[in-house]
Formats: sequence, structure tokens, C-alpha cells
Amino acid sequence: MMKPINALSFLRCYVVIATLVVALAMVRHREAVASGWVASSIPTSVVKAVAKYFGKEGAEQASEFLAKNASKEVMERVATIAAREGGEEAVEQVAKLTAKHGPEVLFALDNTATILPVAKALQELPESQVRTALAKLAAGESGKTLGAAVTRFGSKALATELKHPGAGLVLLKHFGDEGAELATRMSSDQAIVVARHADEIAALPTAQRSGVLSLIRNDTEKVVAFAGRFVEANPGKTLFTVATTTVILAEPERILGGDEVVFDADGNPIVVSKSGLVGRSIESTGKAAEHLSNHFLQPLFYAALAFAGTFAALWMALKLWHTHKREKQKTEQTLLRNFPSEDEA
Repeated sequence: MMKPINALSFLRCYVVIATLVVALAMVRHREAVASGWVASSIPTSVVKAVAKYFGKEGAEQASEFLAKNASKEVMERVATIAAREGGEEAVEQVAKLTAKHGPEVLFALDNTATILPVAKALQELPESQVRTALAKLAAGESGKTLGAAVTRFGSKALATELKHPGAGLVLLKHFGDEGAELATRMSSDQAIVVARHADEIAALPTAQRSGVLSLIRNDTEKVVAFAGRFVEANPGKTLFTVATTTVILAEPERILGGDEVVFDADGNPIVVSKSGLVGRSIESTGKAAEHLSNHFLQPLFYAALAFAGTFAALWMALKLWHTHKREKQKTEQTLLRNFPSEDEA
């Protein structure tokens, strides 16, 4: 038979087990602190932030959101990365953003490789733009690309993309800080035109690339107008090749003044002045007029002149003949009066 367990022995056993449990918990706690975060406390702060955003009236919505496994996974990932990047302070920053702008913050941050730079950029944006920025950051691959740009360039990356959706990110990708600066100077239509040629400009040698960006910066409207005319006149042609850019940078005043780049018979780009360009149609019209004049009008004119000369000569001869005839008649009449014939006498 088993002996009954002594109460004192049971108590001693319980104390030993409890001590071991507490010791194990303390070891795990120290490991968690050493790694930069305490797993149990971080989700709590984010959960409270979600509840605060929805408020008492939205308690049911908050419960539904928090009950979803996907939501829990997002919160855990964001909290873990934030803690790794900046400890408890970073987690609190995420919580504050979530409490202010809602769970969209978590999904946006979950789609970025780094959290702190993006969270900071969101805080620097005007409140009216934050919700749109969150939607863009959460949007799949384009959101990841935007998040990478924000990590590199800060809030101006968000501002650029928000001002010129699609085109702004292209300008940032190819031109970095210069692209962000250009974006502040351009209308959306202008940004779209420049973005279409961004690959070409970015592929140019450094000196040419800087020269083209300088032209765009100093006189955006005229450069954009020139690019539009070029594309319209030369479908399928690349504008900013090394050869074409050499011509453009050699005579920027003419380009900005309205002159055009055309291609000669060998495919080499040349600058044609306005008069020359418009004159190409005028010249062809002039050549046609010259041909018409040389082959039709001049011979006709000379024929008419010859006819007029002949007619005038005949008219003069006829007039002289009539005059001569009248004079002859007058003379005969005078002679008859002065010297009558024998019959009349």
C-alpha cells in the first residue's frame, strides 16, 4: 500500500516546482529583453491601439478585426520588426499611428521591408494625405516599391507619389532626390511626359544626364512641349539617345525657342529652325510654284506678251494706213478744188 502523502512534503514539492517555473520564466524574460522586445507586452499595446481607434461605438468592429487570424499575424509581424528596429519605443510609435489612423497602418507597414523610416514618413505627412499614403503602401508590389523609396528618400517619396500618382515613383526611381525636386516644380501632365522618357535619360552618360535634368529643371514647360512635338513628329523614335542629346545640349536656346530635331537621310539628328521646319512645307510649295511658273506661267506670259506686241503693231499699222488714206483723200480733194479738171472748167 502507498503511504499517504504528508502535507509538509507536498508543500515542499510545490515550492520547488513553483521556483523552477519562475526561474524558467525569468530566463525567457531576460532572453526576450536581450533580443529587444517582450512578446507578451507588444501585441497588447497594438491591440489597445486598435480598440482605441474604433472606440466604444466600434467595439464590435474591433473584436471582429482582432479575432481574425490574419490580423493577429499582421500585428505580430509588425510588432516584432518594429521592436527589432527600435525596441519598445518603435512599437509605441506604431501603436500611436494605429490609434490615430486605424488598422490600415498595420497592413501598410506589414508590406514594407523596414518599419521605422516609413512610420516616421507617415508622421511627417499632412493628416489629409495619410489615408491615401497608407492605401498606396499596402498595395502589393507597387506598395513594396514605394516603401523601399520611402526608406531611402523619406517623406518626400510619399509626397512625390501622392502629387503625381505613378509618375512620381518613376521620377524617384530613376533620379532620386533630383526626381523629387523636379516633381515639386511640375504639373501632373508634365511629370507624366518626363516619366515616359525617364529610362532614356537615366541611361545617358552622367554629363548628358545632368544636362538634360538641368534643362528640365530650368524650363520645364518648353522642354515638355519639345518632347511632345518630337514624339508626334517621330513615332517610334527615341528622343534622348546619346546622338540626339548631343545635338539638344549643343543648341538648347534653339530647342527651347521652338526649333525641332529631325533626322537626315543617314538617320543623323539635326536641328531645324522654325522657318526651316515650317519652310519645309513652304519650300515644297515654293518649288511647286517655281515649277508652275517656269513651265507654265512664264511661257504663257511670253506668249501673251508676243500676242499683245503683234496686236499693237498691227493696230498701229492699220491706224497709220487709215491716217495715210485720209490724208491722201484730203490731198486729192484739195488738188481738185485748186486745179479743176477741163470738164468742170
